[in-house]
Amino acid sequence: MFLTFNDRVSDSPFVERIWRSRSDRAGAFLSVAASHFEMAVTRHRGRTFLTLRGPETRATTAGCPEEGEWLGIRFRLGTFLPWLTP
Repeated sequence: MFLTFNDRVSDSPFVERIWRSRSDRAGAFLSVAASHFEMAVTRHRGRTFLTLRGPETRATTAGCPEEGEWLGIRFRLGTFLPWLTP
């Protein structure tokens, strides 16, 4: 498997789950449709990126670069960030 994934449930009333992932080689995975949104921090080749994603109405294929690292926060349904327009 090219992607290692670990996650845990959160104690926060706003956060559903915290996850982290690492890729050994490049590849793609199927991102399932979900009603929540996530914030992910990516580290790849010395650069750091912040991504906000979701909710998703259909499954999509997502690509992963070789030797990437991710830390993600999956927010509970109904959680919103006032400064973030949907």
